[in-house]
Amino acid sequence: MIKYQPRDLDRITKNVSTLIEDEISRAGLIFRIFSRVKTDQSLNTKIISKGKNYYDGETKLIRDAIGIRVILYFSDDVPIVYNRLKGFFPFVEETIDKNEATKFAPTKLNLVFKLPTTFNKEFKEIIKSKMVDDTFEIQLRTVLSEGWHEVDHDLRYKCKKDWQDHSELERSFNGILASLETSEYAILRLFEQLSFRHYKAKEFIPMVRTKFRIRISDYDISEKLEILLTEDFIRDFFKVDRIELLTKIFESNFLLPLSLNNFIFLVNYIFIKEKEILSITPSELIDSLG
Repeated sequence: MIKYQPRDLDRITKNVSTLIEDEISRAGLIFRIFSRVKTDQSLNTKIISKGKNYYDGETKLIRDAIGIRVILYFSDDVPIVYNRLKGFFPFVEETIDKNEATKFAPTKLNLVFKLPTTFNKEFKEIIKSKMVDDTFEIQLRTVLSEGWHEVDHDLRYKCKKDWQDHSELERSFNGILASLETSEYAILRLFEQLSFRHYKAKEFIPMVRTKFRIRISDYDISEKLEILLTEDFIRDFFKVDRIELLTKIFESNFLLPLSLNNFIFLVNYIFIKEKEILSITPSELIDSLG
């Protein structure tokens, strides 16, 4: 039997969560992060339920003693964070549900990574079992689907018999997800329309806010930079692909505060390359992107 106190893993869990939080925050994405540690009772129950021969201590292991959930506010941020995390920690495996086009059900996107080497020894000293791997699981969810996943997992997946002979209610339950998925898509389209309206109205700051949908710490523009925001530059700025931009930030070593000044410099350096703006771009920003 495995024995330990969940609080013994708190330090590792909090440190790994902080690494993830700091990395996602670099690009200004809007998100929330939660973590949990499985109790020894939960691990023992899982081993018993799977059968003593399921976990062989070599290839079949328990890999979610530590679980971290990242809740993203916009659905198009999920693949961006997914791709970044797979290059940030040593990747082990993933579980991605591919639902049928005509069937609505929660989409599971779970990633398993090896713990950073600085925590391996501490983890193995706490959980002394060959059946538990020194890994952790990250679940990626959108804010609208988060509640659905909790309800579905606890009140349907774990108690399937409760739903037998009640297919019409289960169809209604599935319809909830359909409405959430539609709402997520509609929100993205709404922001696209709003940002275009601000662009046409020559409202630069509202355009930036609604097109890129990231946390910008300071919206004040320096007088020197504001003079250089010509109509052509703003047009090119509006054409920048949000996903491509955020991906390039993650691929760089960019660590500066995401003020509006820095954001303009950053977008210009990567995509537009307007010469006068390049000439006043801080060298530390250029170095971080190089």
